[in-house]
Amino acid sequence: MSDPDFDLSQQLDFSRMINSSGNNLLTIITDIMDLSKIEAGQVIVRKALISVNELISDIHKEYSFMAGKKGIRLELNLSEIEGQLEIESDESALRKILINFVGNAIKFTKEGSIEIGVKPVGKYLQFHVKDTGIGIPAEFHKTIFERFRQIESFSTRKYGGNGLGLAISKSLVELLGGKIWMESESGVGSTFYFAVPTGEIIKHW
Repeated sequence: MSDPDFDLSQQLDFSRMINSSGNNLLTIITDIMDLSKIEAGQVIVRKALISVNELISDIHKEYSFMAGKKGIRLELNLSEIEGQLEIESDESALRKILINFVGNAIKFTKEGSIEIGVKPVGKYLQFHVKDTGIGIPAEFHKTIFERFRQIESFSTRKYGGNGLGLAISKSLVELLGGKIWMESESGVGSTFYFAVPTGEIIKHW
């Protein structure tokens, strides 16, 4: 790149590649450290009253631009909750899970829309992220939450990622005493769910 005859556009391309590779490596290292801490019992659940509306809205705002760059609509569905809802849970853990879900949805969706939603179900609060992406073949449904798993062997090469996000999400959901699952059809799209105990519930009108 120090060659004076080196094309400027090529220099910019190389710079972008180096920056992207560095960011990907940092993400991998961070995810491995996070999962290692969880499995070693070093992650402590810190519950407090949190605003569900604000949490979901913040993530929607944060990722709307990223989705928009791909021509994807990122939609927010709060129709199942009334007013402003507060629950007792670990905000950091919930945010990490939702960010993993939304990030994956954007990555694997070429066109259409992604919906972030939440609704009370008994003593649990159920979150979901629904997309119109490439979907997941049935043979991968049972292993999708295992570490280093991606939808297909070509997904890592084509879409990037390290296959740790869903494993981290599963571990965090279990730490919160909840459950995690998904529904998907290849070529149609996927919906990822998790439900966590609500603890104390406060509604503001």
